[in-house]
Amino acid sequence: MKINYDYITYEDVLRSRQFMYEQALEQNATNSLLNTARDLFGQESFDMCIKICEGLLDAKDPKQLYDAKKLIALAYYSLKDFENADKSFYELAENSNNSDDWFNVVISSTLNKNIERSKKAFGIALDKYTQYGHQRNMPSVQLMLHYMITLETVKEYALALEQFKMLAQVYAKLKKTDEKFLSSRGLEQIEVFLETSHAILKKAKKKELTEIKTELLAALDANGVEKVEEFFANFK
Repeated sequence: MKINYDYITYEDVLRSRQFMYEQALEQNATNSLLNTARDLFGQESFDMCIKICEGLLDAKDPKQLYDAKKLIALAYYSLKDFENADKSFYELAENSNNSDDWFNVVISSTLNKNIERSKKAFGIALDKYTQYGHQRNMPSVQLMLHYMITLETVKEYALALEQFKMLAQVYAKLKKTDEKFLSSRGLEQIEVFLETSHAILKKAKKKELTEIKTELLAALDANGVEKVEEFFANFK
């Protein structure tokens, strides 16, 4: 007679149910703590939020672990502790295909003046958006814009100007400057974009400004040309 060594006893069933019950309890407890941490974050109690989430870093559920890590990173960012925000966002993004996670690395590392990391993360963010991006993600042109603004904040004017030029080329390629048309592509109105870039353009060489103006005037529609000419006429 062949003996079946794989049969399940009643005790096995009980142990399995107990294990599932304990897992459910643990998951519910973790969710409860995460909700508390979210509430604390909303109340700007960032230190307490971090403390609670650090206690959840052994969570077995990937989504719960991700949420805990992200709350920690966001809390550090809100505290303007950019060194820890940079570190936390990078650890969160390392295994992520979400371009928004890499966008957070770009911004936090820039504010931490970790410029080399920010440049690498920027390239990765664009790649991730191209490969995996969806409507809920920040458009790549907005990533460029916010990177430009953040670089200007830390006085990295040369790199900020590079981002400006990339965006200017996008406007030139699209040609149309109708507000609805630009908005549907994640772009600001041309005059808003130029005004936002004012401090960066102030640091540009005269030759660079001439080239930028010439490129835009040659490519944009009548409305765009009018806005560009108006901006540079008042540029000081």
